[in-house]
Amino acid sequence: MNKKITLFLYLGMGLSFCASAQNTKSTVDNLSAYEKKDSVYGWSHAGIAGVTFGQTSLHNWAAGGDDTFSGNIIFNASANYLKNNWFWDNKLSAEYGIIHSSSYDWQKNADKINLTSVAGRRISPRWSVSFLLNFNTQFTKGHNYPDTETYISTFMAPAYTDAALGFTYKPNKKYTLFISPVAEKVTFVLDDSLSTAGALGVDPGKKIKWETGAYLMASSNQTIYGNIGIISTLNLFTPYDDNFGNIDVNWDLLVNYKINKLFTATLNTTLRYYDDERTRIQFKEILGLGLTYSF
Repeated sequence: MNKKITLFLYLGMGLSFCASAQNTKSTVDNLSAYEKKDSVYGWSHAGIAGVTFGQTSLHNWAAGGDDTFSGNIIFNASANYLKNNWFWDNKLSAEYGIIHSSSYDWQKNADKINLTSVAGRRISPRWSVSFLLNFNTQFTKGHNYPDTETYISTFMAPAYTDAALGFTYKPNKKYTLFISPVAEKVTFVLDDSLSTAGALGVDPGKKIKWETGAYLMASSNQTIYGNIGIISTLNLFTPYDDNFGNIDVNWDLLVNYKINKLFTATLNTTLRYYDDERTRIQFKEILGLGLTYSF
């Protein structure tokens, strides 16, 4: 299947998810378990932190395979401010995971730092003029396993910063849509060896790449059916140059199912398409059982 067709199919899935969730009566009637408002005006906060584990053990298994053990840490938190017609929404999302197999020893399978801040002024009950700042990078070095000698990424290589002026649509506390016709995307490759090689989209010897384009962010944070929490964020960017229409995509989805007071099952996925990283769709899915704490 053509790569662009596949990309837009995934995009449609993400957008239809947001739309269908908004039209579901239960999502409108239930108050989000992650959002605890301190007052009508002022600061409100929400968050979830957890650790999940997975394990596979094989003994004389005819079909073959490896013994594996994995562990992942997730953290999502928000701090939002509202006063009269002014608002300021902040969200931090972080994730780190490792996996051990009998063939390849320890490997990294998840690594993310994301900070988003949106501030603006309401011009109607649901629309606002706003400014967005979004930052993404990772904690540690990444490798093209099983090669562990040469790293292909590291902290601040790459790092992405999006600065955008536009409009925010917020029909309720669960959904946010930000649209910007004027956005600046900055790609950082601050590692000397990766910069010299011209990796991750920068010119050889350069450490920063600037792109002007259009930007969209759609996010949802809600509880459905009482014990299932969903946090979804979709980011799209296309530059105003010869690559216009070639969309950078990042869609993060976290589904949290509260089994009982002690245990929680989580599904954590990321769909990603960045030409500067790889010219193919990237997809990561982690399903685990562990402990979570909401605050």
